[in-house]
Amino acid sequence: MELIILGSSAAIPVKNRNLPSAALKYKNHIILFDCGESIQRSFNEAGLKFNKPLTILISHFHGDHIIGLPGLLFRFGLIERTAPVIIFGPRNLFLYLFFHRKILGLKANYPIKIIEIDHDNNNLIEFEGLDSEIPKKTENLEDNIIYETDRFFLKYALVDHSIETFAYSFIEKPRYGKFNPEKARELGIPESSLWKKLQKGEMINFEERTIDPLKEGIVGTKRPGSKITYSGDTMPCQSLIDLGKDSDILIHEATFGFNLQHIANERKHSTSVDAANDAKNMGAKQLILTHISSRYQEDALKLLEEAREIFPNTILAKDLLKITLN
Repeated sequence: MELIILGSSAAIPVKNRNLPSAALKYKNHIILFDCGESIQRSFNEAGLKFNKPLTILISHFHGDHIIGLPGLLFRFGLIERTAPVIIFGPRNLFLYLFFHRKILGLKANYPIKIIEIDHDNNNLIEFEGLDSEIPKKTENLEDNIIYETDRFFLKYALVDHSIETFAYSFIEKPRYGKFNPEKARELGIPESSLWKKLQKGEMINFEERTIDPLKEGIVGTKRPGSKITYSGDTMPCQSLIDLGKDSDILIHEATFGFNLQHIANERKHSTSVDAANDAKNMGAKQLILTHISSRYQEDALKLLEEAREIFPNTILAKDLLKITLN
């Protein structure tokens, strides 16, 4: 699993920082948090493949977080993409892309779903393709979970910004325990589909007896999965703390330094100190400061120093920063 910062600037791009986005590579899947206008170039520079299963999570409809999305979808059409795309975001996400379809000719000749999060009514509204304005289906939300596979799920929370904005968490399910192939061989179990079941911790029937892989020492106890939380744009709020509880990594906006706390409050953004306090309060293991105002082009380290006084395990995002999670 690898986390890549694709853009770390706020509002406008600067020399060394593109607009907000972060990618999580998980097995054969890419999960993209926000989609700044430079996203196509960032994909290339980060070595991300343009034909992998992709889930995109849009936090809100301020331009620096979403303007890159139509261009990325255009790019997928040009390369004859076949892998599916699923895009989540606030209400009217489909309408935004539908206008690009009607006015600019955006086509999706690959599997694509747009799923709007209707927070007020606790629903997910799913559109398939870009042609029909009629939703394919509407589903009730349970525990704010918007997407789930056999290995991970995605949750959201409404946070406190100047427009409706969502934070997101990637939560990996408990991993299989460590497999001991020698123990399986000692019991005479041949390498076959039985091993796959044992690796998952499933009991099997073999030679007229039931084998429990945990009791027999063939597999260890399940290991905790990883959790990554992305704040979107927000001022401190309890909903973000609850969503990000015990995160391995918190990617948190830090648009301003502590001396501009009054501006952060007025614009409903966070300072570096706010981000550090959030990380501390949710019990995160590591904090990444991102969404850095252009005023800090020369002294962004000031933000890092302020945050580390409260939360020592803080790093400052830079474009193409890569973090591997074991």
